[in-house]
Amino acid sequence: MKYRFMNQPLETGLYEPEGIYLSTPFDGTHEVIQFFGQHPDHYAQYRYNSIALKGHPGIDFAMPAGTNLFAVDNGRIMAISYEAGGFERYIKIEHRWGESFYAHVGDVQVEAGQLVKRNDAIAASGPNRLGVESHLHFAIRVTPYNRFDGWGGFIDPLSFLNPSNIVLPDSEDEMFHPIIVHRMADETPGMRRP
Repeated sequence: MKYRFMNQPLETGLYEPEGIYLSTPFDGTHEVIQFFGQHPDHYAQYRYNSIALKGHPGIDFAMPAGTNLFAVDNGRIMAISYEAGGFERYIKIEHRWGESFYAHVGDVQVEAGQLVKRNDAIAASGPNRLGVESHLHFAIRVTPYNRFDGWGGFIDPLSFLNPSNIVLPDSEDEMFHPIIVHRMADETPGMRRP
């Protein structure tokens, strides 16, 4: 069986792991302030679908409030919602390969059910509401996924993104710009996690 991605040309600078490559979810270049899986001891206190988290379930990028956020691929807006004390305002987009998830967003420029194309503006990054610097929490789920795996079904999106728009922190500079660990909402009975 031949897979289409095996013979399609790659765009310069983009990765194509397992045939999926995504455009950058934001305008400009921004620094990672928390990687996927970091701080397992901190995140183990939070439950996701009644399962203790194994670590940070996404990537956090530092950015000023009001930064334009974009759809990473063609899809449909699944949800625009709010989780107090955790992800705050968030957007989920359904794609042919799974879902993309944007949390801590501000002004939303789309509606639930709306079809979006790759690089369409969907929102702006939100203001600081959790006592940490303004940031975007970005995550993906690739079908098939298991929401009960200790990650909420999310996987590390870093290898799926264009590295030219991402600044990785220099370990020597951590004393000047430490990685921020943010809190999440405590799960309560009947709570629906994004």
